[in-house]
Amino acid sequence: MRHTNTTRHPLTEKELLATFLPKSCVNQLLREYPSLYHILLHTSEAQLQAVPGVGRRNAKRIRCLQEVITKVEEERTKPIASITCLSEAIQCFQFLADRQQEELWALLLDAKNHILQKKQITIGTVDSSLATPREVFHAAVQQMAAAVIVIHNHPSGDSSPSTQDTAMTKRLLEAGILMNIPLLDHIIIGKYDCYSFRKAMSELWKEDDE
Repeated sequence: MRHTNTTRHPLTEKELLATFLPKSCVNQLLREYPSLYHILLHTSEAQLQAVPGVGRRNAKRIRCLQEVITKVEEERTKPIASITCLSEAIQCFQFLADRQQEELWALLLDAKNHILQKKQITIGTVDSSLATPREVFHAAVQQMAAAVIVIHNHPSGDSSPSTQDTAMTKRLLEAGILMNIPLLDHIIIGKYDCYSFRKAMSELWKEDDE
């Protein structure tokens, strides 16, 4: 039985442009500009039309693609006023994926999950942010928050929780019950993925409900 190799390799810049532009046009554009990034984000329609072989029609195609990229970026970076799902909480702190030190933040929410404040609690070392529940809930009390989500990053890029992360989550849950400011989740931001304690270890929250 023959096995088909289904591995897909990323398309080159030339191949990507060739999916919607003539090959001669693609070659000329890549001679005029250093990269696909510059073509799509740093050229006007008039500049594109001035490139030999591009013409008005192809310039408009590129301009439409520029508009798509702009709209997607606007949506991705649009400020979030309230948290309704895990992905929105992660979106608020995606910038942590590239930080070289571990940082711990608290997302402070009102009774309707509107964001009151995004508060940086600590900046630590490469592998530790050295935070305590007291620091987290001090910020929550100051903002009169009704609930809190805690987020920190792993500079290693691996979002898997350590034993210290799990222990800290348990302490935060206990402190939240005592303060009547529930911990809704503890999220770890990695380089390419994220870890939600609420999703992966939901039993911790069930224990606190008993």
